[in-house]
Amino acid sequence: MTPEAVPSSPDASAADRLRRMHDVYAAGTGLWTVSLFAAVLGHDADVRQVLLLLALLASFTGLWLWSAWRLWTEHPGREAPRRSA
Repeated sequence: MTPEAVPSSPDASAADRLRRMHDVYAAGTGLWTVSLFAAVLGHDADVRQVLLLLALLASFTGLWLWSAWRLWTEHPGREAPRRSA
């Protein structure tokens, strides 16, 4: 198994878990943004699809901003540890 697929260890701090979720929320925000632009610019999306994509984009953006705020207020000035390849 790759390290990304291994569940988090019980001794991992809450901040580390939140940093991982922050990355997931950022990726989801990017994915739903690209999907929404592709649907709208492709002119092949109906209203229901666009509303669903907007709801998913709003959800992931809200979670991403919330996690950024929590990381910023709980650990000010502390950077995420760099992962070695």
